Amino acid sequence: MRKCLLIIFLSLVPFVAGCETVHWLMYVFAPPVPMKTIEAKFGDLPGKTVAVVIFAGPEIQLDYNMAQLELTDMVGAELRRNVRNVKVVDARRVIRYQAENPRWDTTPPENLCKVFGADYVMLISLMEFSTREPGSIHLARGRITAEVNLYKTAISSTSDENPVWRAGPFYIVHPKGSSLGVPIEHDAVIRIPTERLFAEELVKNFYKYKVPKES
Repeated sequence: MRKCLLIIFLSLVPFVAGCETVHWLMYVFAPPVPMKTIEAKFGDLPGKTVAVVIFAGPEIQLDYNMAQLELTDMVGAELRRNVRNVKVVDARRVIRYQAENPRWDTTPPENLCKVFGADYVMLISLMEFSTREPGSIHLARGRITAEVNLYKTAISSTSDENPVWRAGPFYIVHPKGSSLGVPIEHDAVIRIPTERLFAEELVKNFYKYKVPKES
């Protein structure tokens, strides 16, 4: 029936309207794209409290002094946006604790759960963070490589162990489409989208979503 209506509409449209209407009707009557569901790789975060903690070495902090705060904030925002009823420890509280405790990274990550009153600590260890195209001082390309480990505040059985979930090396590059980097005037133009892409791709591991089926 839907197909018959589409044929009738398309046969009449040239007499009453232009190309824009034809395109609109084709969109309206187009068959739905087959979708498949991607399940969460770790699905225990809904309703829990999570502290996102970024470890960045001195060379990264020297060149990109906002990276730690920005990534902490963006990953937290993605968690709130997509994981049902999750609570995320405020990024500024985490950064303040790191600044006041320079040797925070020697603390067992599961103990940081108690520090922040969290069920889980998501420890993101940056191995690479750059907005520069290798070998060029004029072109830019965002690159983030990190190990990600999720630690639980308390292990309920002897069969469990921390970290309860891990990914790494987790690699993001932006933009993907060009063989070379792109010229930019301000570092933030490439840095912010790269961080946002990292946050989006990482947090997809913690909720289910739909993607088009491959033909």
